[in-house]
Amino acid sequence: MRQDEQQPNDKERPGGRVVVRQERSERTRRNLIRAASTVFDQAGYERASLSAISERAQVTKGALFFHFSAKSDLARAVQAEACATSDAALVKLARRETPAFEIATAMAHTLVELLETDTTVRAGVRLAQEIRTPGDPSLHCHLNWLGALHRTLSRARGDGSLLPDVDVRAAAVLMLSMITGTTALPRLPASPSPRPLPHPQRASGPRLAPHSLDETGDQRLTRMLHLTRPALSDLPTS
Repeated sequence: MRQDEQQPNDKERPGGRVVVRQERSERTRRNLIRAASTVFDQAGYERASLSAISERAQVTKGALFFHFSAKSDLARAVQAEACATSDAALVKLARRETPAFEIATAMAHTLVELLETDTTVRAGVRLAQEIRTPGDPSLHCHLNWLGALHRTLSRARGDGSLLPDVDVRAAAVLMLSMITGTTALPRLPASPSPRPLPHPQRASGPRLAPHSLDETGDQRLTRMLHLTRPALSDLPTS
């Protein structure tokens, strides 16, 4: 018999079994965070129950308590995951070699997209508003985003893509307000024949379609940036 046939494979070795258990445990933990994100996003912190979370994750209450001793611990894990996900996206954008004001607007669009498509990011933001959260960017996405926007707009002041008389702090708060505001508005089904605007649009720049209640957050953000951009930057629109 060959030597490799005589030796147990990695899964059979004691150390291999430990690795398998660790991988299984990590999968269960990630599954619980995803399930908790959905429940927190739909019901909020107070109404969310550990029973609903464990049922959605398809694990026992005992398995849940093995990873998280209380609902507050699970909420903090969701917040941390939400901030880590969004921070990774912002760090990637910050590396772009383009005018910093354009990077800031790209950050705004990316965050709106995450809020509309990523349940964990959306739940993390909701939790930060509903429960007492320390001023820690690792748990409070809005603080993290505000800091990233402020740093990027400060760079824009340096490279000339932000107008020199613009208050960087106010501009960062304005962008964050647009991000959160566009996703807070309700989305309703489009009417079969949307009513046209009473008067033709005469604004300079790209022509925007008439407002519709079924707009995405990104479309709403585009409208807001179209209105505010001339007060912030003289870069030509693409």
